[in-house]
Amino acid sequence: MNEDNAEGSSRSVKQLTERQREVLVGTLLGDGCLAKHGRFHRLHVKHKSAHRTLAELKHEVFRNLVSMPLHQFDQKLANKLYPCVQFATRTSAALSEWHSRFYQSRRKIVPMDIATLLTPLALAIWLMDDGAADYAGVTFQTHSFKGSEVELLVAALESEFGLTANSRGNRGGRIIYVQNRSLDRLREVVSPHLLPEFDYKLVERRTRTP
Repeated sequence: MNEDNAEGSSRSVKQLTERQREVLVGTLLGDGCLAKHGRFHRLHVKHKSAHRTLAELKHEVFRNLVSMPLHQFDQKLANKLYPCVQFATRTSAALSEWHSRFYQSRRKIVPMDIATLLTPLALAIWLMDDGAADYAGVTFQTHSFKGSEVELLVAALESEFGLTANSRGNRGGRIIYVQNRSLDRLREVVSPHLLPEFDYKLVERRTRTP
C-alpha cells in the first residue's frame, strides 16, 4: 500500500475499537499525545528503550493506523543520551474526536467524564506509563494536569475501583498517591493487563531488598 492509500485508509477509520479506546485513554493520561497533521490528528508514542514491550503493545493495538515500524533513537537531555523507542500513527478522524475530548486550547486535560472512560485496561496502561512505586504505596505522575483535574482522577479511582487515594503537592504540581491499604486492590484490577516487566511498579520500596 502506498503512502497516499495508507492515509486514505486511516482517515476512513471513523471509530476506534474498544481495546484501542481503552489503551488510548491510559496513554493520554500518561505520556502520549495527539497532534494535528494536516486535517486530522495522529497519536505519538515514545518510551525509554527499557520499556520497549509497552511501545510494542501499543504499536500492535493501533496496527490498522500504523505504517511505520518502531524507531529507536538516543534522546539527548542535559548532555546525556537516553535510548528511546517511538512511533506515530497515521492521521485519523477517529483520533481527532478524542483530541477534542482530551485537549483544550492545545493543553492536555482530564475530561469531566473520565470515570466512565477509566477501565481496568486503561488504568494498567496509565500505571505502566506514569505510575511509580512509592515508599509504602504507588504514585501517578500527574504534574501536567490542573489540581481540579487531578481530583477528578482521584474520585474516579475511588468510584470505579474502590481505591483509597489522594493528591499531593510535588515539584510545583499535583501527583496522585494510592495508599498502601489499596495496593492489593490495585494489583487485582491491573494484573490481568500488566506486562511482566512492570510488576515492580506495584512493589513498595520499603519491601525491596537493598
